[in-house]
Amino acid sequence: MVRGTLRLAPWVQKASQSMFLRPFVDSAIWYSDVAKKRPFITGFITTGFKTTAADIFAQKVMERREEMDWRRNATFTAFGFMYLGGFQYFLYNKVFQRLCHHLKYTHGQTVAVGSKVFLDQALHHPFMYFPVFYSIKALAYNQPVYEYATTKYKNEIWDTVRALWCVWVPAQVINFSVVPMHFRIPYVAGVSFLWTVILSVMQGIFDTSSKSAVVIEEVD
Repeated sequence: MVRGTLRLAPWVQKASQSMFLRPFVDSAIWYSDVAKKRPFITGFITTGFKTTAADIFAQKVMERREEMDWRRNATFTAFGFMYLGGFQYFLYNKVFQRLCHHLKYTHGQTVAVGSKVFLDQALHHPFMYFPVFYSIKALAYNQPVYEYATTKYKNEIWDTVRALWCVWVPAQVINFSVVPMHFRIPYVAGVSFLWTVILSVMQGIFDTSSKSAVVIEEVD
């Protein structure tokens, strides 16, 4: 049991003795136990609500908007639940494991981790993650999906991918090398809060710039 394992850790035992830290420790143990038993549901719920909260934080705190752009928030919410919480669970825990697991034994841990990071950052994100994100955003804004998504992709992909790599390359090295399997989606959700805030702010900037606003103005 994860609960028993965590309770044996010296830092957990020490933190549990603190009246202030005890509620946080108990919550962490409970979450770890649930994630171990129900990894998909835990990741799905965690990631969905995280993405919603991150966009709200970006709009209200970072951009200081007086009024929320709820279509933009709907984009991140739908993307968070369906793609990040759903599809990525199978991608990271099933597909990547099947493709790269043997490399750990034939070429070592470093090659196995490097292969997963390459697949994720050089193939998955540029050619799957962002096209799906822009397609969902097109639906949220009632835009023609193909025209809107391809225009956004062409105009924004290089700036967005560079920002992505600054956050996710080191984060995924840690994820694929030391994070337990059942904690990978929750871990990604934690790092992704920062990334979602960055992406949300960048989308706000792109949407108000002339090159990204053309499609919306022409279709409306």
